[in-house]
Amino acid sequence: MSTARRSVRGRLLASASLAGILVLGTSCSGSPSAVPASTGISTSTGPVPTGPGGTGSTASSTLPARTIDSALTTALSAEHQAKATYDNVVLVLGDRGPFANVSSGENQHIATLESLARNYSVTLPAGPFTGQASPSSLTAACQLGVTIEQEIIAMYGRLLPEVTSSASLTQAFENLRSNSESDHLPAFRHCAG
Repeated sequence: MSTARRSVRGRLLASASLAGILVLGTSCSGSPSAVPASTGISTSTGPVPTGPGGTGSTASSTLPARTIDSALTTALSAEHQAKATYDNVVLVLGDRGPFANVSSGENQHIATLESLARNYSVTLPAGPFTGQASPSSLTAACQLGVTIEQEIIAMYGRLLPEVTSSASLTQAFENLRSNSESDHLPAFRHCAG
């Protein structure tokens, strides 16, 4: 096997391993509650800048570089905005509810996506990521968390069909969506209830 093929294979395996570990990283529990209005977090898959040289990818994939750039940049921006919002809540309301734990989970989501971005030579989205302002009550903040996590889950649902020919992106996006569905969302629903 050539050195270049081994390098790409190693990067893809490392990404898949990191994505697999992600699901074990955060655990929260809760019960269902009402869903508030949208937060306005942009999870569109519109045009994004490509990396240096304009190609956006050196990893082996049948996906166009533009699709990889767009999918990873969209996911990273949404996860950064979610983390910034949860950090804003902790600053205003203190370490109450699931916000500090979920923010830590968002760090893991971001690390997974940044690792994939580096593997595909995708330029990381530039901050600052300010997130949403914190509501003044814990219940309202938890309702905001519910909405954000629902938007992130929906975003991964839209992105997955675009990356099906990349095993590493598909696995990572499925793991990230699953973690938001099974851990983050129930935690916020529980505290909003």
